[in-house]
Amino acid sequence: MDSILQGLLQKQERITVADQIYSETRQLLMSGAVPPGEKVTLRGLAAVLNTSPMPVREAVNKLVAEGALEMLPNRGLRVPKPDLAKFREIVRIRCCLEGFAAAEAVRVIDDATVARIQAHAREFDRLGHLPRIDALKTIEANRNLHFALYEAAGMPLLVTMIENIWLQIAPLFSLSMGRKERKSESWESFAHHDRLVDALRRRDAEGARQAVVQDISDAAEYIEKTGNLANI
Repeated sequence: MDSILQGLLQKQERITVADQIYSETRQLLMSGAVPPGEKVTLRGLAAVLNTSPMPVREAVNKLVAEGALEMLPNRGLRVPKPDLAKFREIVRIRCCLEGFAAAEAVRVIDDATVARIQAHAREFDRLGHLPRIDALKTIEANRNLHFALYEAAGMPLLVTMIENIWLQIAPLFSLSMGRKERKSESWESFAHHDRLVDALRRRDAEGARQAVVQDISDAAEYIEKTGNLANI
């Protein structure tokens, strides 16, 4: 009987407490809610998550391996703040991976997905023009737009690679977006998103790639000017 069931039933994925903590903490870091340089402890994370330190330690070890957290000499943890050289390397990798994903998505994208990406662009535009910017919601709208595009390429391994590289700089987004001297009306992203949507409608792979690369490059240029990178 067991052998028959094995052929008929799919194995269910076992989700551990550590897996859940890893996923929740990863999403928190991706949201930009925790600023770069912020220190955290295993005990503090365990208290916030209402769990024991053991699964937190397991989840944290994975995040350290991915570069989303860094271990300090005293066994504490810190959200990384990249130096200029590392930041520029990350930006170059982002341009390659995300530009490629955009071009590949155009080859297979359907009208419904284009409409969904346009809706995310409009939400980002709306949030960016409010009298008071909610940085976390605006970052989320931007992330939804980008990953709706990348996922449309139908290349899950590529999406995972992009997520992993975002993890290393996502904390910088909110610091840059929240600065008073950068008026939201002047954000270059609005124009880049419009050009992206237009390229998607026309199924222009190179136009979509260029819009994404320019969006990344202009945001990176501003982040460099903020002084939020580590000094080595």
